[in-house]
Amino acid sequence: MTVNELIQKLEYYLKNSNNVNYLADIKILIAFFMKTSLAKLYAIQNDKINFKINDYWQQLTAYRNGKPIQYITNYQNFYGYDFYVDYNVLIPRYETEELVDNINILIDEISLNNGNKSLTLIDIGTGSGAIAISLGLENPDLTIYASDISSEALKVAKRNIKQLNCKNVTLLEGDILEPFIKNNVKADILVCNPPYIPKDQSISHRVKNYEPHVALFGDVDGLYFYREIFQNWQKIVKKDGILCFEHGYDQKKALEKLVKEYFPQQEYYFKKDINKKWRMLFINIL
Repeated sequence: MTVNELIQKLEYYLKNSNNVNYLADIKILIAFFMKTSLAKLYAIQNDKINFKINDYWQQLTAYRNGKPIQYITNYQNFYGYDFYVDYNVLIPRYETEELVDNINILIDEISLNNGNKSLTLIDIGTGSGAIAISLGLENPDLTIYASDISSEALKVAKRNIKQLNCKNVTLLEGDILEPFIKNNVKADILVCNPPYIPKDQSISHRVKNYEPHVALFGDVDGLYFYREIFQNWQKIVKKDGILCFEHGYDQKKALEKLVKEYFPQQEYYFKKDINKKWRMLFINIL
């Protein structure tokens, strides 16, 4: 059987799938088994497949039953870098690349206004390390500390640091602010993409059944981690620092109420993502 024949067969098999990305994903999976890239798959579409079809079929069945393609291939591209991912970490989302974009702009502005002084950044709840490592690779002079409460997640982040040869990210284990306080870290920039899904909110089974709940749910209203940071930021952020967050598209109103409560004298602003949904919050500490 050739690559193209297998693709045609799988298109028929998955034609009633509820997953709109199924066609792209079956090609990603074939490329993974052929040990090639998706871009090169088209050049070998008339080649014979070089793997056991039963192995492929087993993974394809798992995929159709809800297993994310990223947990089959252990791969997700984020900000142009190839990250290893597994069940211990949340799959990096493309929306979060926009948070990284905005932080890169802030880093340039801060450096320009402060004579290119060295900056320290902390990333709370780093997971795979996608945010911290991407920022580290884009800004080699930046000192970065990234934390997670999960030791297994930190193993994934450590693997990505090594795999991507990132030299300026230090990993710390602990809950929210605790590891930074313990290590006397004070940052110019705080970054956090916390678990922000309300506990009882309905989400897709592909996410709920496979991705780690500790990285998804933020208590009853989804705002637990924001409150914890808002109450104690002074312990880990310098007085002229900036706090940067991702949040749920429908949480702007509730978050703005919290910001006004905890930061009555500070400047803040929200930004929309490429889909015109409110997605990011920035608080300037004056």
